[in-house]
Amino acid sequence: MIKSCPYCSSEDSSKVLFKGKNNFNKKINFECTSHNAQNIEQWKPTLYKCKYCDLVFSEFIGTNFSDNYTEVVDEAYLDQIEFKKKTFELFLKKIQSHLNKDINVLEIGSYYGILGDLIKPYVKSYSGLELSSHAANFSRKKFNLNIIEESLEKYLNKNNKFDLIIMTDVIEHLDNPFLVLSLIEKNLNDNGKFIFSTFNFNSLFSKIMGKNYPWIIPMHKYYFSNSTLKNALHRSNLCLFDIQNDVRLINVEYLLQKFSVIMHRLSFLWKFLLKINFLKKLSIKIDLYDLKIYFCFKMKS
Repeated sequence: MIKSCPYCSSEDSSKVLFKGKNNFNKKINFECTSHNAQNIEQWKPTLYKCKYCDLVFSEFIGTNFSDNYTEVVDEAYLDQIEFKKKTFELFLKKIQSHLNKDINVLEIGSYYGILGDLIKPYVKSYSGLELSSHAANFSRKKFNLNIIEESLEKYLNKNNKFDLIIMTDVIEHLDNPFLVLSLIEKNLNDNGKFIFSTFNFNSLFSKIMGKNYPWIIPMHKYYFSNSTLKNALHRSNLCLFDIQNDVRLINVEYLLQKFSVIMHRLSFLWKFLLKINFLKKLSIKIDLYDLKIYFCFKMKS
């Protein structure tokens, strides 16, 4: 039982929100497309909620996953790379007004370099920070990107300065997101901006799904609402000035694979549909109003 809150440090403030299976001995898949690993059981961790600040966090907040990410080889992600590019093109449209040829950009968690390749023509310089050696090497060879293979906190403690820092679907994985937010602020130039994406755990879709919410997975340690993020950002001298929906474009094959994990009792149906070849070529936009893009600027000291 985790008693103290990792954010507000209140003692005896944490209550069990959802009880998981406590499968500490089960292997965790750290690939972005973790549904593809059929030999790894998909399960839900126990989630706690602070009674004072409302932060939701996992039983794994004290477990270091960094070394696991360095070894990730996500072939399923590469199989979906054209659809991933289309999703990032939608993301680029949302952030493009904040890009120009005078700014230096850092992307935290650049993975296989798709977003970096899209951003690079619009900015003065682009750097990516990535733990997976396979993803970093792919980004260099495929897109000729400047990728740094170093832990997030170690790199940010060097106090490099950027005009814009981008982080997509990363904050929920971090061991100490509140320290990282403070480090990000220190690595921003005056008037610098921070743009990141994650899921809003207080969304209607999340509430409807409850413990079956698809983003409750072992490698997600923190589950933020808009209000908890706003408070954490403000404490790190970052002002949240806009929130937009993060629309995803995926192909039907990927969606059916997700369904086979989330609704495994109907696996016979998903397997049948996956045999229909023309479905695999179709793509659809997904917007359940739970995935968000957050726009922040560095406040003046």
